[in-house]
Amino acid sequence: MMRSACSRFCRWLVPAIVAGCQENVPPQAPPSQPYYPQPAPYYGPPAPYAQPPPVPEAPPPVYGSVPAPPQNQAQVQAPRPLLGALVGPLAWQAEVRAVEIELIGRLSAQNRVRVVNVPLVFDPNPNEVNAFAGCDDGGAPFVAATEGLLEAIDAISQTRSTDELYGTKTYGAYVGATAPRMVSQGGGRAALPAGILPAQALVDVRRISRAHEMFDEIVGFTFGHELAHHYLGHTGCANGQAAGLGPALEQLGRIVTNFGNVFNQPNEIAADSAGCVNVLYAGLARAPVAYRWSEAGGLALLDFFAALERASGANPLLGILRTHPNPGLRIPIVQGVATTWRLQHPGL
Repeated sequence: MMRSACSRFCRWLVPAIVAGCQENVPPQAPPSQPYYPQPAPYYGPPAPYAQPPPVPEAPPPVYGSVPAPPQNQAQVQAPRPLLGALVGPLAWQAEVRAVEIELIGRLSAQNRVRVVNVPLVFDPNPNEVNAFAGCDDGGAPFVAATEGLLEAIDAISQTRSTDELYGTKTYGAYVGATAPRMVSQGGGRAALPAGILPAQALVDVRRISRAHEMFDEIVGFTFGHELAHHYLGHTGCANGQAAGLGPALEQLGRIVTNFGNVFNQPNEIAADSAGCVNVLYAGLARAPVAYRWSEAGGLALLDFFAALERASGANPLLGILRTHPNPGLRIPIVQGVATTWRLQHPGL
């Protein structure tokens, strides 16, 4: 009986204890599969890191060469040197001689040899405004200019440079003050009257330099014209002869009276054209280091002569009007010659 009850108790107790023990044991991971190392799949070599594009190196400089400027960048010009004042007849005459040397240097070899020894003579008459090319009594060539012309060129350059820099109207004031007096019965000088220029302009080094440039440019056209009369054969006496002294001053008045009132208009137009081209070539040669001459100087002088003509009523006895054509006709000719020259020399 006892054995039977114990057997039944044990059959109940053992499963209960086993079940209780199983509740306190953490669950075990299922047995893992056996590990067999496998090679990693091959996808080729690793891609290189992205690199920035290389910066091109500048080519080494070639010594002695000048690099070309960028296509779209304007040329940067060095400032022109400041020029000193031209004061008085001696300074004006020296400047005219220097300008004439530049003009002759830019002529063709054939024309240069004809005029390189032609003397330049200055007439001290301040009441006569004129320049002319001629032959003396011995048949030798000369170029002459009066002190009155140099006074006029100085006054034009002084006033126009002032107006350019200050926005004033001193050129008009100068012409208004002098032209009526110059064409009057007693005549008068072309010198710049006192008080025309403002005080600050008198000592402005920029204006002084600009006036010097304008003086040279006006002289260039004036004496380029007169030299052209000789090398174009209008006078017939410039044949490359040795240097001479030119006519005596007392002869100048008589010489110009004999030929001055019968000027040949086609020859004058030809001399204007050749003189203008001479100035343009001379200006081109000096441009890298100095002010580049143009036809502007000639136009300024012709404008002054036109003002004198209006004031005089075309008086045939008035200086430049006695030996040269109507300035109103000469202005468009000079403008046309300069325009044509630039069309024939693009980029200059």
